[in-house]
Amino acid sequence: MRGRARVGGHVTLIFSIQDESLNLLEQGSRGAGLSLDRGVIIEARGQSGTGALTLEGDAPSSELHHLVLEELKNLEPAFGQYDWNLNHEGELPASQGFGLSAAGAISCALALQRALNIDEEVARSRSIHVAHRVERRLSGGLGDVAALHAGGVELRLEPGCPQLPNGLGGAGAVLSWHADIPLVVVWRMTSSQHTSNYIDDPDWKLSIRAAGEHCLFGLREGLWDATRWSELLSKSAEFAERSGLLGDSNRVELLHLVGGALAGSGYADGSLVARLCMLGESVVIVPNEFPAPDNWQDVVIENLQLRGLGAASASVAADALNLH
Repeated sequence: MRGRARVGGHVTLIFSIQDESLNLLEQGSRGAGLSLDRGVIIEARGQSGTGALTLEGDAPSSELHHLVLEELKNLEPAFGQYDWNLNHEGELPASQGFGLSAAGAISCALALQRALNIDEEVARSRSIHVAHRVERRLSGGLGDVAALHAGGVELRLEPGCPQLPNGLGGAGAVLSWHADIPLVVVWRMTSSQHTSNYIDDPDWKLSIRAAGEHCLFGLREGLWDATRWSELLSKSAEFAERSGLLGDSNRVELLHLVGGALAGSGYADGSLVARLCMLGESVVIVPNEFPAPDNWQDVVIENLQLRGLGAASASVAADALNLH
């Protein structure tokens, strides 16, 4: 039996921590961000056994995948009747603010269920439910799973896992819109702090929540569509400064390096802008307005790499749960 899933990552631009509930499905964040068309690919192979799991590939650890299988067994005991081998391929670096733990949890759950030929709509709902619980058990991303469920450019109105069929999910509420937006993700070549270092710290939690709620207030008014793009970019820059995250982990220096690369590529005119990815030491470069300049990604990536930074082209994904 075999199953495969490719799920995109996610970039958080603004967020407000809401994790007081004892119910993992109600924990999360309000916020806004972008689903990516690069993320994690998992292939699952199963044979009769006792529910053992082995992991190959480039995953940072196997803990997340063991928890996904454990949660799936709680929903469908049949998963415990097989031994599973997973192969993990990350298309972006882990722990850099690209939502790869959420993408990995969802793709793991989808691949395992596809191996058992479970109905696709059922599999998607279960995968979101399971991945959200696993993320919170590991003190990982607060809103990445809900964002990936929505796809596109999302606005998370209420925290928690979105409501799902068959009694799954929570009370999370997300709006989204999609346009073909080319982008470049940029990261330092050194490892970053784990998300929990911020969201479990009382001082960071307070400053992030205050900044997030302030910046989300205006975004929550009116229709959420492509006309809000420039407002989202403006509020995300304000959030980085208000929260204190801009001044932490040499993020100012990173933005200066990226700005130099944009100028060296001929884009000092403001047609492309860089915004911090939360919570890594990473940046997403996007067009300031639509339509975007033509064929800009390759030359920008070349100039970023000349400055010792990692970079990759991507675009906003309408359906991040079913990339081909």
